[in-house]
Amino acid sequence: MFKNLTNFASAMKNLTQLGPQVRALHAKLETARIYGSSNTDRGSINIEMNGLGVVTQVSIAPELLAPDAKLELETRMADAINQANRTAKEMHIQAIREVTGGVEVFPGFNDVLKNFVG
Repeated sequence: MFKNLTNFASAMKNLTQLGPQVRALHAKLETARIYGSSNTDRGSINIEMNGLGVVTQVSIAPELLAPDAKLELETRMADAINQANRTAKEMHIQAIREVTGGVEVFPGFNDVLKNFVG
């Protein structure tokens, strides 16, 4: 029991010292660029987003803008966004692990990170 209390106290102390590191992490993720794409016979869709998951640019092949390509466009757009979003989540988890030094901040924290990507 005392070991758990000691670990908890240590974790809380570490959390209070993480403020500047978390702010730096946020700035790093905000400027990072991640790409997702989905290719078809008609062309490709490319998505750019930052490490926080905000889409910053979308590029669509003109052939996918044809009226008969609506469903394909919608499907490929979702695929490209999801691909970039998964990469952003993985980047986020890696950055959190760097800030925490891989230490489990609270019981189950590492499991939360594992499930974050999905």
